[in-house]
Amino acid sequence: MKGFYIVLPLALVILLGMALRTKGFFSLDDKDRLARLLYWVVLPVMFFRTTYLAGDSMISHFNLALAAYAAIVFTPASAFVIAAAITHKGDRMRQAISTMAAGRSNTVYLGIPACMLALGPEGAEAASLYVAFTVPGYQIVSILCGEAVMSGRITRESLARCGARVIKNPLVISCVLGFCAALSGIPVPEPILTAMKLIADMATGLALIALGLSLEVSGLLTALRRTWHDALIKLFLHPALTWAFLLIWPAPDIFFKSAVILAAMPTAINTFIIAGGMGLDEKYTCELVALSTVLSAFSIPAWIAVLGIS
Repeated sequence: MKGFYIVLPLALVILLGMALRTKGFFSLDDKDRLARLLYWVVLPVMFFRTTYLAGDSMISHFNLALAAYAAIVFTPASAFVIAAAITHKGDRMRQAISTMAAGRSNTVYLGIPACMLALGPEGAEAASLYVAFTVPGYQIVSILCGEAVMSGRITRESLARCGARVIKNPLVISCVLGFCAALSGIPVPEPILTAMKLIADMATGLALIALGLSLEVSGLLTALRRTWHDALIKLFLHPALTWAFLLIWPAPDIFFKSAVILAAMPTAINTFIIAGGMGLDEKYTCELVALSTVLSAFSIPAWIAVLGIS
């Protein structure tokens, strides 16, 4: 029941975003502006502040980084084996999508709000720090894996494309700047940190509304028939592997629970944008995003119960 009451507020705000779009309160241009506000301002400010305040304590979370990156590598590898041998046998494009999407969680728009409701402000801080750890890695690994499956190999050009995407990513840049500022001892005045907190506090509500504005659930039955196996890999295999690696490299309880919850999130919305840019089946990827998001209303409470969060 705890899991249901955690997911319900998230679902209500997402539904609000969908209703605002349906009623014409937001146009497509407005939706894009909101997404840009989150991507270029609100979330980078939140990640800079989180990594800056964490400071060199990030170095002490070495086990968390090991477990996180092990899951980032082994989840797409496992998804490829399943896709090549069973679910998408003989279909290289679908294998590439399954491999790329398996480890791409909606950590920002849905994961951090879920950790906030499940574990409180401490959980949101732990989730933000975990995301700061993993944003560069999961961007590089997931895209490289998709390109490798599609082309059969990793080329110098694919490495250059991934590097360019990561270098330009404002979330990656903000994490690096926050970490460097903390290590170098550069002081950030308290009024600026307070202003950053005010901006960061907007992230949860705006992210959920933006998710609602972006989510399309029409044709859900078709999506269910076509993508259910990839959705289950994302919602159950990824968090299970994250849990397993955190048993090998133990981390504090708040990080353990936050990491599993974040891994249990549905496929990240921007996955279909990346799939289109790679020449993959954008429609199939959109269906996977929609279906995994809807099914997460059941899987997230299940994982919260398994974690014993009360």
